[in-house]
Amino acid sequence: MAFWFFVLIFSFYSKSSAEVITALPGQPTNVSFKQFSGYITTDAQHGRALFYYFVEAKSASPLSRPLTLWLNGGPGCSSLGSGAFMEHGPFQPGDNGLLVKNGYSWNLESNMLYVESPIGVGFSYSNTSSDYLRWNDTQTAKDNLRFLINWLEEFPNYKDSDLFLTGESYAGHYIPQLAALLMEYNKNPNIKPIKLRAIALGNPLLDLDISVQAGEYLWSHGAISDETLMLKKTVCNDSKYLREYVHGKLSQGCKEVFNRASDEISADVAYDGLLLPNCLSSSSAEQFRPKGKHGKIHAMVASRGTRGDPCLVGRVLTYLNNPQVQKAMHANTTRLPFSWNFCLGPLEYQEDNLDMNLIPLISDLIRAGIPIMLYSGDQDSKIPLTQTRIIANKLAKDLKLSPFTKYGTWHNKKQVGGWSQSFGGLKDRKNVTFLTYATVRGAAHEVPFTSPSQALTLFRSFLSGTPLPRSSA
Repeated sequence: MAFWFFVLIFSFYSKSSAEVITALPGQPTNVSFKQFSGYITTDAQHGRALFYYFVEAKSASPLSRPLTLWLNGGPGCSSLGSGAFMEHGPFQPGDNGLLVKNGYSWNLESNMLYVESPIGVGFSYSNTSSDYLRWNDTQTAKDNLRFLINWLEEFPNYKDSDLFLTGESYAGHYIPQLAALLMEYNKNPNIKPIKLRAIALGNPLLDLDISVQAGEYLWSHGAISDETLMLKKTVCNDSKYLREYVHGKLSQGCKEVFNRASDEISADVAYDGLLLPNCLSSSSAEQFRPKGKHGKIHAMVASRGTRGDPCLVGRVLTYLNNPQVQKAMHANTTRLPFSWNFCLGPLEYQEDNLDMNLIPLISDLIRAGIPIMLYSGDQDSKIPLTQTRIIANKLAKDLKLSPFTKYGTWHNKKQVGGWSQSFGGLKDRKNVTFLTYATVRGAAHEVPFTSPSQALTLFRSFLSGTPLPRSSA
C-alpha cells in the first residue's frame, strides 16, 4: 500500500522536460507526424529520470490509434538506439549522415513510446550514485510504472488509449513485471485505469533453464561439431555457463566448452543472427566504444553483442553522440560523464535476476485476460526459437488452452513470413486468442532489424488480436 500511495502522490507533482522535437538533424522533409522527447522524473528525491522518444502515429487522427510502449533488453540496452533507430522507428541514419525514412516503421499502426530503461541506459540517469550499484528487476518495474503514470500526466490525451507493451530479449523480464504492477495499480480507487490490452515479446529471456539452451540449435545449423554438442550436453550447457559467469565462478570445464564452441562458430558469425554479415568498413563510432570495468551481465552482453546491417550500429552510435542531435532531442541535459552507448553503461545490475523464471507470471497475466504473443527470429542462437516454442507449448498445456490454428506457415507479401500457432479457450472467453507463438523466417535476435516487413505484419496482427495471415494472396 505504501508504494501505491507514493506513486499516486508522486505523479501529482512530478515534472518533466518533455518538448516537441522541431526536427532531427538530417531529417527528411515532409514529415507528417509529431515527435517528442525528454525526461520523466521517476524519483525526485534521488534525482532519477528516464529518457524517452515518442513518435505519434502517421495518421490524420493519432488518438484513434493505440499507444505502444517498447523496451529493449540487456539488461541495460537502449530502446532509443536499438528499438527506434535500428528496428522500427521512423528513421535510420544513412551512409551520408542524413536520416532516411523507414518504410516499415511501427508508427504506421500505432503511437510509439521508446523508453531508455533502467537508469544508466543511454541518456537516463540518477543523481544518486548509489542507485547504480545494485539495481534489479523489481526497481526497474517500479520505475517503469512511475514513468508511465507520469508520462500520461504529460500527455493526458493518451489516457484513454489502448496500451500495448512490447519488447525483446531481457524485456522478457521487464515487460511482464511492469504489466503485473500496472494491473495492481489499476485496482486502486479514484484513479483512471490504464487500458493494458496485450503483450508481445520477441526472442524473450523467460527461464534460464530453457530459454538460452542453444546446443541442439547450433548443431542443427552446422555451427558446432558433434563432439561439442555432446560436451554441451554432458559437461556444461548454456544456462550453467551463464550462471557461473555472472557469479565469477567459471569452472575450467565450462570455460573449455564455451571456448571450443566459440572457435567453431568463429568470430565472423554473430550469435544473435547466424546470417548477419559483418561491417567491413572502419567507423569513427569506435571512439564511442566504452572502456573500463563494467558489470558481469553487461560484459556478457558485450561478448555476444548485436552486429549491424552491416554497419548501422556504428552510424547510430555516431548519430546519437552528435551534440546537435542531443540538443534537438532535449537529451543529455545534465552532461553525463560518459558517451551514449547501446548497452554498456555505469549500471551494475543484480546478477541473481538473470535466473528468475517468468513463466508463472506470464501464466498469471493470461489468466487475468491479457493476451500474449511470443515471437522468434529463427536465426538467433542467443534465445533460439526452439526454446521459446517449448515455453509456449508449456503455457498452453498448463493453462489448458486449445489450439485455434494448426501449426503452419504465415505469409507476408506473398512470401512465407514464418510459422505460427494460436491458442485460446480460456474459461469465459472461449473465442479469444490468448497465446500466439510465431517464428520469423530469416530474422535475427532483433526481428524488425533484419526482417522489417515481416515484423510490421506481425505487429499489425498483434494489435488487432487476429491470427497471422495464412494465405499468400
